[in-house]
Amino acid sequence: MLESTIMQSKTRVRFLQLACAALAFFFLASACSPDSRLPQLTPAAVPSITATPNLIQRQTMAAANATPTPIPSPTPWPVATATPSSILIKDLAAEGLNPLTGLPADDENLLQQRPVLVKIANWPQGLRPAAGLNQADLVFEYYIGAQTNHFLAVYHGQDSEQVGPLAPARMVDARLSEHYQGVLAYASADNTVEQVLSEVLPGRSFVRGFTSCPAMCNLSDAGSENTYVNTGALRELHQAENPDGNDVNLSGLSFASRVSQWDAEAQQLSYLYADFSVMQWDYDSQSRQYQLSQDYADPDGTIRIAPSNDRVDGIRIAFDNVVILFASYFEYGPTRYDIDFREGDPHQPALVFRDGKLLYGTWMAPDPFSPIQLFDTYGQPLALKPGRTWIVFTGTKSPTSEVEPGIWEITFSLN
Repeated sequence: MLESTIMQSKTRVRFLQLACAALAFFFLASACSPDSRLPQLTPAAVPSITATPNLIQRQTMAAANATPTPIPSPTPWPVATATPSSILIKDLAAEGLNPLTGLPADDENLLQQRPVLVKIANWPQGLRPAAGLNQADLVFEYYIGAQTNHFLAVYHGQDSEQVGPLAPARMVDARLSEHYQGVLAYASADNTVEQVLSEVLPGRSFVRGFTSCPAMCNLSDAGSENTYVNTGALRELHQAENPDGNDVNLSGLSFASRVSQWDAEAQQLSYLYADFSVMQWDYDSQSRQYQLSQDYADPDGTIRIAPSNDRVDGIRIAFDNVVILFASYFEYGPTRYDIDFREGDPHQPALVFRDGKLLYGTWMAPDPFSPIQLFDTYGQPLALKPGRTWIVFTGTKSPTSEVEPGIWEITFSLN
């Protein structure tokens, strides 16, 4: 129970504001100056999407011996062009740039190798703070049940000697590892997920107990022994076992140092799974990054929002971009979820927070083996700020509102 009167009051007001604003929000989309009223754009021609599961979805269903909720029909975000499929995506790696950040890589040789994806625990709270997030090119955040979340961090342009604590794999980890053509490190998996991983990532998944130190090492912290990953050592281990077949193409994202148009001011984003489970991002004008704070429970039970710092070096966890992707979750059980990427559908809503601004857009994964792409409301590539990006998969009906000027709140809703 929250003992802070201020938080209780804010929570009650928040849900009233979110409920009233949610439906109207999804139909506002245009690039404009922050002081102008958002116009309603002409909707795009919506392509016909066949509700036929792809290969990974079929393997997941077979492993789970279950059929999830049917794939929903597409709900387009209004855009001015019918499809961005003809847009040429720039090959940044050919220029020596990391295609996931738009920045030079620490070692250009890394760009020719598979990225390392590490599953990181965020719950229970005693496992926090995480280590190595500030070295990740991308971090994916998604719902795992019981109003909680876990992370999947992607390392391509640089390595980290200590990433963790390692968490159990979920079905979406196999999907993201395929999209980013990577090597997956995880703590454990139930029989269903393990079967999916063995079919989808043969030779590319490394689990605790079967991976030796220094690639995976057990360290005593948080009152128990937890496992951490050295991404460079794991990369070398994978290369030794798989000397061929490491070529990757991770083109998909676009970058620009500045934007001249945006849709709203965005100094803060609060993302809520519950009043006790909060991810809050505050824009820092000096670093020009969004800094992470999370819920913490004091010994007396009071819930507070406090800065999140790296476990190893104590530096504030901060990212250049925070991206919200609206997607449909599959529910196989109370703690077993997957996410439908609807590959090839460019009409899935997205929100991009960068430089203290909010940009409306859409997202698409072209196929099960290519990275996610972002587009503006005119169907052109939406430019991220060069740097690292935090990506959240939220439900398609998650209420979203600007509760005060520049202050945004999203409450997770499972479809």
